[in-house]
Amino acid sequence: MIALVIQTLLLMVAAYILGCILGCLLHQWFGEAPVEKVAAPIAPLIPTPAPVPKPKLTPKLTPKADPDDLKQIKGIGRQNEARLNAIDITQFAQIAVWSKKEQADMGERLAFPGRIEREEWVKQAAVLAKGGQTQFSKRVAKGQVSSSSGKGSVGNLGKKPSTIAKASGGKPDNLTLIDGVGNALEKKLFALGIYHFDQVAKWSKDNEAWIGNELGFPGRPERENWVKESKILGAGGTTDHSNRVEAGKIKSSRKSKK
Repeated sequence: MIALVIQTLLLMVAAYILGCILGCLLHQWFGEAPVEKVAAPIAPLIPTPAPVPKPKLTPKLTPKADPDDLKQIKGIGRQNEARLNAIDITQFAQIAVWSKKEQADMGERLAFPGRIEREEWVKQAAVLAKGGQTQFSKRVAKGQVSSSSGKGSVGNLGKKPSTIAKASGGKPDNLTLIDGVGNALEKKLFALGIYHFDQVAKWSKDNEAWIGNELGFPGRPERENWVKESKILGAGGTTDHSNRVEAGKIKSSRKSKK
């Protein structure tokens, strides 16, 4: 019995050894089994997006040879149209893009603060610029608005007087001694290059018209005799108004420094 067990074990060991030898021989004869290569996945082709074009800046509007009839806008008559044309505002499209600040500034310049906003010039101009019509423009087209007929003359705007860059000797005259010129208007005159009585005394009618329009008070220099008063004050004289200013009776003006 023991002998039979030993024989069985020896046969198993022999079979194992023969299996190992046979495996080595097969490996040498046939080599390693080829490994199947897996192709890398092909990335999907994504088209390169076209470059986004830069937005074109709106070109600056320039006056037309044949300007728009701005009198189709309610609030713009012959005179205001002429004044706008004189500063190269000739198209509905220009007015249609005015900002709130530009509306306020232009209202001051035309001597009608707040009018542009109240009468909605920008809104009207936007409609007209696109070829549309407003109730007012329809009335103009029918000849029902007398102030919107004909053409205003740029000559009504007057002519700019001679100005200087700074006050002579660095000391401007007290222009508030002129009737109708308070502290606020004096600052505006200084900004325009008007510092002395002798400058105002030399103004022509056209110069007075220009100054009145530019200050936003058309006709005021003529009505209140700025030229006549400046001749007196420039010569060292006084007027009823200047005496009241120096006496401190007019709060909107200032006393002269002694």
